[in-house]
Amino acid sequence: MKKDNKGFSLVELIIVIAIMAVLVGVLAPQFIKYVEQSRRSRDIQTAQEIREAVLADIADGSLTGSGSIASGNFTSLSTISEEPSCSATIGGTHPTFSASYNAITGTCSVTAASFDLTTESGASNYKAAAS
Repeated sequence: MKKDNKGFSLVELIIVIAIMAVLVGVLAPQFIKYVEQSRRSRDIQTAQEIREAVLADIADGSLTGSGSIASGNFTSLSTISEEPSCSATIGGTHPTFSASYNAITGTCSVTAASFDLTTESGASNYKAAAS
């Protein structure tokens, strides 16, 4: 009685593995790029939350005059429960957030790595800095 082996040959398996290796080689850099963009978007969202917390404290009268808040002191804001941290890397360093406010005019800007993340141009420049 003759058995029919209907499996894959060694050459077919090697070809499939080679095709998969090429696909991974092409797709991995794109995936890494999307992960970095996601981190930067999260940083911008965190900066907006810090800005909203500062403006809320200005409206409540907790912050008066003008000044700045460095990373490490954000937990003193009434609506920030834990210290935010910046996750993107620019020039090999992890930038930290800093906020400057003016209670008289009711304005606040939050920066990370010298980019003002509360403005459209600053946020887009921050996103583009990875490229």
